[in-house]
Amino acid sequence: MSSIGESRTELLNWLNQLLNLNYKKVEECGTGAAYCQIMDSIYRDIPMHRVKYNATAEYEFQTNFKVLQSCFTRHNIEKTVLVDKLIRCRFQDNLEFLQWLKKYWLQNKDETPYDPDARRKHRPVVSNGQLTGTATGTPGSINVTKRSKNVPSDRRVSSVQLSQAQGQILQLNKEVDAYREAMAVLDRERDFYFGKLRDIEILVQSSQDLINEGVYSTDGAELSKFLSKVQQILYATEEGFEVVEEAKEVPTSDDGGAPEHNLIIDEETF
Repeated sequence: MSSIGESRTELLNWLNQLLNLNYKKVEECGTGAAYCQIMDSIYRDIPMHRVKYNATAEYEFQTNFKVLQSCFTRHNIEKTVLVDKLIRCRFQDNLEFLQWLKKYWLQNKDETPYDPDARRKHRPVVSNGQLTGTATGTPGSINVTKRSKNVPSDRRVSSVQLSQAQGQILQLNKEVDAYREAMAVLDRERDFYFGKLRDIEILVQSSQDLINEGVYSTDGAELSKFLSKVQQILYATEEGFEVVEEAKEVPTSDDGGAPEHNLIIDEETF
């Protein structure tokens, strides 16, 4: 008989008999453990030691479904497993998937006997519907909000610590962004002032060449012009920067040249 259209009672009876479970609700299949063992009853190649029957956390459900999906891939089973819906443990989603899975089981299961307890290595199976399989255990709840009441205190403390750590990480990320912005400004200023020094170097070298060639006159006018160019480079600002105070011109002597003590001050500035 095809499983399509079967009632949840019929499906649960079949599931409990096949796997020696005592599930009371179809929603309990949302952990993925029973689905894995149904496939194991067909192929006997599911790593049952990785299947968590007593799973209570969502990440454990996802681990079970990864095992199931690996089986589907290995046997080229073209069936989309909507993990995000199934792990919410909703009735309709799990009913439809269980119906499909039973139909697949009827089409592919051979007559070889299957020992579900041996495959589970007699590990206790705690039902999420206040039931037990091979051993008794503490009943859980499919409803996430209800299950949180049974969460150990140390786990709740860990959740608080995790929240605090996430807050610290967020704050550190903000500080890192601020440091990066500051570094970008420093890099721009470094390039700007290096460019100034390079321009001065080129100007000095060019002027030295002109002096060697006898181009400069001896009246000091050319030297004053040279100093003005140096000042222009020194007091130049990058686009977007504001000039706080106007740079004062270097006073010149009566003969148009720059006083010797001013040259000394400029040298000490560098």
